[in-house]
Amino acid sequence: MRADARRNRDAIIAAARTVFEQDEQLRFDDFATRAGVGVGTLYRHFPTREALAAAVYQGEVEALCGEARDSARPAGERLEGFLHAFVEYVVEHAALARTLASVVDPATQAEGGSELERTLGDLMTAAVAEGAIRADATPGAVLVALHGIGSATDRPEWAVEARGLVELVLRGLAAR
Repeated sequence: MRADARRNRDAIIAAARTVFEQDEQLRFDDFATRAGVGVGTLYRHFPTREALAAAVYQGEVEALCGEARDSARPAGERLEGFLHAFVEYVVEHAALARTLASVVDPATQAEGGSELERTLGDLMTAAVAEGAIRADATPGAVLVALHGIGSATDRPEWAVEARGLVELVLRGLAAR
């Protein structure tokens, strides 16, 4: 993709992320105005609102997983950072997550979930090899806890409880 096309695409995604984060109701063509591009450019990159939402969702998943793959730190630290980052993401972007969940198609959500699980699995495997966490824990069990965090946002103290749950999970994962 040419540099100017990449900039336009990124501008559209950034504008859409803001709109979805604020749960604004906006006509699809108005995303172009928000991004400072023409309507044709919007449709060339994203033919539908759903395609645009999917791109925002994929970017969010990539951002969460990308930092966890930075192998400059030990896997145990990266695992801890990933779990904390996941919770902070849900706490800070609950409206965005709800909006994307209602707009993004289930297949794209499943792909994102698989990417999160792969990243978590890779981190856990490396952390086991380091001796940082116990070997009998599974990524699926940790994901169930993380999904619970995302589904409990209506509780009055959910942010505090979510952060506490991550600490509980990390203590449970710790090598004995």
